[in-house]
Amino acid sequence: MSVNVMFWGCQIPARFPFIEKSLRKVFDALDFRISDVNGFTCCPEKALVGNMSKDVWTLTAARNLAVAREGAGENLTLIQACNGCFSTLKTVQENLDHDPALLSKVNDGLNSVNLSYRGGVEVKHIVEMFHDVIGADVIKSQIKRSLNGLKIAVHPGCHMTRPSSAIDFDDPIVPKKFDSLIRALGGTNIDYHAKMLCCGGELTNIGDIEKGTDVTRQKLIETRSLEVDAMAVACPNCFKQLDNQQFMMQRDGEDFSIPIFYISELIGLTLGIEPKDLGIESHRVKTERFFERWNEVDESTGKSAQHFDLVALKACYECGACLDDCPSARILEDYDPKAVMEKVIAGELDDAVNDHSIWQCLECHTCTELCPQGFGMEKVFTTLKKMAGEQGIRPASVEKGLEMFTKTSRIGEPSMAQRKKLDLPNPPESGFTQWKEMIDSIKKTKDEKQEGVL
Repeated sequence: MSVNVMFWGCQIPARFPFIEKSLRKVFDALDFRISDVNGFTCCPEKALVGNMSKDVWTLTAARNLAVAREGAGENLTLIQACNGCFSTLKTVQENLDHDPALLSKVNDGLNSVNLSYRGGVEVKHIVEMFHDVIGADVIKSQIKRSLNGLKIAVHPGCHMTRPSSAIDFDDPIVPKKFDSLIRALGGTNIDYHAKMLCCGGELTNIGDIEKGTDVTRQKLIETRSLEVDAMAVACPNCFKQLDNQQFMMQRDGEDFSIPIFYISELIGLTLGIEPKDLGIESHRVKTERFFERWNEVDESTGKSAQHFDLVALKACYECGACLDDCPSARILEDYDPKAVMEKVIAGELDDAVNDHSIWQCLECHTCTELCPQGFGMEKVFTTLKKMAGEQGIRPASVEKGLEMFTKTSRIGEPSMAQRKKLDLPNPPESGFTQWKEMIDSIKKTKDEKQEGVL
């Protein structure tokens, strides 16, 4: 059995205890047990301590690993809620586990205080725990209120996946698991050029506050231009930089108003935990706009949910595997099926219904046949066409064809002149009279629009 021990680090207990509160609340809600161990020190911080003395940096981290192992008494997972702590402890753990000479040297130092490092410690990041250990699907199954329709920009931070020589739970350049968690919560993950840009926190830490703010500003400018509803972080230092420095910029007249949420806060909100119980009022950048937007989106997406399976639709939108095979998407420059689906997901049904491109879906069934999820985006467009028709929004040629069908039960009358020229007999008589009788009978007992009868 593995014990899950939290390594809270320095920043969370000292400056952001509400992050600890949100994590404890979420772990309780997910029925995931964590333990605390006495005796930890700073991880230690790499740029400060590591650059002063690599030996002190390594020995301090090794002592923390040994204390965790000693306190737990079993194989354990040491959970990091801070990118810097994770990078340090994971790197040292990997070095000790694969370098016998270093392990021997370190244990010489640890023995002086009756400690030793003997392995059995698995260092994991909080995102790794939520995504891989608890499971994104498990979290998704317990959601009470989805973030559906909200645009969330993830800020992974520099040390969540680096150095890749020691950290291998996600891609160091294009990490995906944090984004996957946001999607599991129902949010629309927004990609952006500055995503892997440092938050600028290290510059602030060395006293170059203005230069650190310059770095932070680049991320905020881009995410504001993309009209995100919030940014998500998984590191207290990144939170400090993006929340606190943004607040200071706003005081100086730069209005970004982009709420910054630690990942456990967003998970907690979707699990139905009240913002006050998560300590969100402790943020410096106000979050009211986020919650107002969430309420607006809930109202809008409620309309979409009446016509679409939004879970299946979002999966279709995120997949996009059939786009390279869709004839219209391959040939028509102005046909963007994902843009239409995004409108539906966001509850912007009026815009979707009035978008002429819905009529450019050929209904060729290619997407349906290829869909690995058995959905097919064609369903979205046929539904939107029906809704558009009910509102009298149809291309003129489609309207003309329907008018002929309604009057004749056909969409084209036989050309007697052509048939005579080709020496063909008169065509069989039309079944219009019987068809009309059938339709009129149905109209008496069913609502035409609701049941989709002409």
